[in-house]
Amino acid sequence: MAITSKDLNLHQDAVIESLNDPVRRQLFEFISQSTQPVGREAAAKAAGISRTLAAYHLDRLATAGLLAVTFARPEGRTGPGAGRTAKLYALAQSEVSVSLPARNYRLLGSLLAQAASADTSGAVLAALHQAARGEGRKLGQGGDGLVPLLDELGYEPEVDEHGEISMRNCPFHQIAQQQTEMVCSMNYELVSGALEGCQLDCGRAELSPPSGRCCVVVHPQ
Repeated sequence: MAITSKDLNLHQDAVIESLNDPVRRQLFEFISQSTQPVGREAAAKAAGISRTLAAYHLDRLATAGLLAVTFARPEGRTGPGAGRTAKLYALAQSEVSVSLPARNYRLLGSLLAQAASADTSGAVLAALHQAARGEGRKLGQGGDGLVPLLDELGYEPEVDEHGEISMRNCPFHQIAQQQTEMVCSMNYELVSGALEGCQLDCGRAELSPPSGRCCVVVHPQ
């Protein structure tokens, strides 16, 4: 089905309305930071509201396309008498971007990525790597540390007990679906540059693509 400009405007209105509400924004941020789908009860507790009110706001976020809905039985319960399946919410995989007036930076990024991949000489890719590392270095020099910088860039960094940093999100997810190798190598150069810019012996970047996460992992030194 073709999507018209009217459809897009209606969708943008729903997104703006959803995120303008402080309770919905709080629920959205809580779920976006969770590594597992969240039930209504947990969401209500996090927001300090009733389960009924949480259900209402969560369903509005799902209708706006910001959350994905699944159903599952409570953990550890199977077979007859296990109880009703619970409604769970997770961050939607599709990206939602709203700007007024409309700007299509995703299309621009996709076209530039296609142009770079069509360059058989490798010059464009080399220039992209150089630019990404240089930008990462500059951002690292002006930032408050590696983890806050990665969070600001949209990587949603997660530090484990050993000091290893993995990224729960790729800021360039949609383009990465089409140009995976290019985007992963660009991520690597950007994060490597940020490490250099921080001027700290804080680790080394490695390409280690896990499922559903960014392809770069930072290992402690």
